[in-house]
Amino acid sequence: MTEPTLVHPDAATTIFNLDDYRVLATQILSFGQRRIHIESTVESGCPGCGVIGTRRHSGRQQRVRDIPVAGPVEVVWAKRRLLCDESSCPHKTFFEATLEVPARARTTSRLRSALVKAVVASGRAATETTTVHGVSWWRVQKALSMAAMKLPNVDLLRPRMLAIDEHRFRSVRFFKNTETNAWQLIEPWMTTIVA
Repeated sequence: MTEPTLVHPDAATTIFNLDDYRVLATQILSFGQRRIHIESTVESGCPGCGVIGTRRHSGRQQRVRDIPVAGPVEVVWAKRRLLCDESSCPHKTFFEATLEVPARARTTSRLRSALVKAVVASGRAATETTTVHGVSWWRVQKALSMAAMKLPNVDLLRPRMLAIDEHRFRSVRFFKNTETNAWQLIEPWMTTIVA
């Protein structure tokens, strides 16, 4: 296996362009995929008390999923664990978080938005979206579920147009007619009005 090729960070910064992050280093791996090492450029507040953490406790390398940029990209975040300076706060330490990658998130918000847009706006199936973005079906479903919670109250919306949709809502079944004693094919169809 050959060693990864290092690329100058300034060359990748303009391509990567993730808000609140700086590119530390980039690598081209032996199979052509790129690895981008980043760090946060914004201050993080303690989730318990909100005090901005200034003292570093430790750090770790966290892989973060992001949108493909001219092919698949592996993002590695040099994530800092900070000390909380508030003595009465129950959180003694906390990991930094940003708007793009909130606490305990493994994906960027722009990837989650791209997944929702691919399914809702483009009309792609969730399975097709997983293949294009290189994520699991569960990740696409979670992004869709989170987006559905942010939708406005549907009772307050006015439809621009109405359509009729007809689809089968269950599998085909055979039932025995008790009067004739013959098997009968039942195809359950549903007709709905779609706004």
